[in-house]
Amino acid sequence: MHQLFSIVILLVILINSTSIAQNSTYHKDAIQLAARLTTDKATSSISEHLIYSIEDALVAVSEDPSIAANAVTYRYDIHASEIANVSNIRIIIGKESDWGKDLSQNPIQRTFPAYDLKLEVVETTDAYIVLDASSTKPLNMRFVANEISILDGVWMVELPGGSSTDSDIKLRVVEEGYIITYSYQTGDCLGSCDEVHYWEFGVEHNGNVTFLGEHGADLAANSNRTEEDFFTQLDALRP
Repeated sequence: MHQLFSIVILLVILINSTSIAQNSTYHKDAIQLAARLTTDKATSSISEHLIYSIEDALVAVSEDPSIAANAVTYRYDIHASEIANVSNIRIIIGKESDWGKDLSQNPIQRTFPAYDLKLEVVETTDAYIVLDASSTKPLNMRFVANEISILDGVWMVELPGGSSTDSDIKLRVVEEGYIITYSYQTGDCLGSCDEVHYWEFGVEHNGNVTFLGEHGADLAANSNRTEEDFFTQLDALRP
C-alpha cells in the first residue's frame, strides 16, 4: 500500500513538472510572438497583457482535443523561432568620449532608467569599446537600439539577429482573437527548403479553438485524413 501511494505521488509530481515546463515554454513563445507584433512600434515595452493573452491562446490550442492540435503540440513539438531580439544589443562607443574614458559616466541609465540595462565590455581597442547591453525583462530592442544610437559618443548600435529553426509559429490579430499558424519543415534545406507543412487555428478571446485546416508538404499523418479514418473505423465498430 505504501509503495502504491509512493508511485501515485511520483506520478503527480511528474505530471505537474511537465505542466510547469510546458507553460514556461508557452510563455517564451508568447513573448516572441508579442515582440514581433511590437517591433515596428515606437515603444521599448512589450505589453504584458498581450503576452499573457497570447500565452492563453497557445495553451488553448495545446488543450484542444483535435488530432491537429495534438500534432503541433506533442508530435512535432512546434515552437516560435527567436526571430525578434528581446534581450540585448551591442553598443560601439568612441574611447575618447566621456563614458569611453569612464563607463560609470554612461548616460544610458540616466536617460533611459526604465530599460534597466546591464553593460558588459566585450572588446576594447585604442579607438573604441564594444559593450553588450542586456535586459532581464523582454524589451523591443529595435526601438531601444534606435534611441541609444543618438547618444553622445555612440558610433554604432548593432542589433544581433535572432535564430531561425525548422519550425515556427506565426500569429495574426483578428477581431475575435487570433489566427495562429504552425509550420513544420520536413526537409533539411540541402536540396530544398520548400518542404513545409502548415496548420492553422482560430482562437477566440474566450478560449474557443477552431481548426481552420492544413496544407503543404505531405506528412506521415495528415490531421484531416487521420481524423476521417479514425471516425470511419469507429463507425465500422459500432453495432
